[in-house]
Amino acid sequence: MTYLCWAAMYEGETDAAYFDVLIPRLMEDIITDRGLRESTIPASAAVRLPRDAVETVARQACEAAPAFHLIFMHADTGGRGLESGIDRRSERYCEAMTRLCAWPPERCVTITPRHETEAWILADPDAVTGALGYSGRPADIGLPADASEAERLGDPKAILAAAARAVRGSRRPLALAQTYPAIAQRQAFHRLRGSRSFRACEANLCRALASLGCIAGA
Repeated sequence: MTYLCWAAMYEGETDAAYFDVLIPRLMEDIITDRGLRESTIPASAAVRLPRDAVETVARQACEAAPAFHLIFMHADTGGRGLESGIDRRSERYCEAMTRLCAWPPERCVTITPRHETEAWILADPDAVTGALGYSGRPADIGLPADASEAERLGDPKAILAAAARAVRGSRRPLALAQTYPAIAQRQAFHRLRGSRSFRACEANLCRALASLGCIAGA
């Protein structure tokens, strides 16, 4: 049996609330479907790295490297012409680890939702309505129909916040990030796979798992 430890660096705490649930679920799903041997996926990261300069994060990751098998580096791609630069920044974390401590590049998985993490959160509208306690049609509170539509939104965080206000009405405002773990737990992966950026992340994760001998290579 393989105990598959993982590490992560996220842009912020609200992102962490979502990805800390989604990442182990996704690894479990892939290994259940394609696994070559029994593997145990911890429910939480062995190491959480704070967001910092590329060299600082890479150095800290290298120092902690004996504690994990693969690492996730998160960077939103931004919504104001920043996509290519920020996507490249997420790769630089991985490149710096390889340079500093010969970390295998295939075991550094970049997470780069288009614009914001909320583009993935909105990918499954039924998961969102379930977490908000809303039984009506997702479209009636302004939610996108699917992952592809969510990925085209310029400000997915604002769309999600507006949906929450529509559900709660005049009641006390909802701390929206508190719903992120519930949404991540409910999301169907076939819905998420409608997002091109999610498919890219999953493909990178599969390469990492294949390099560890947990699943067959493509």
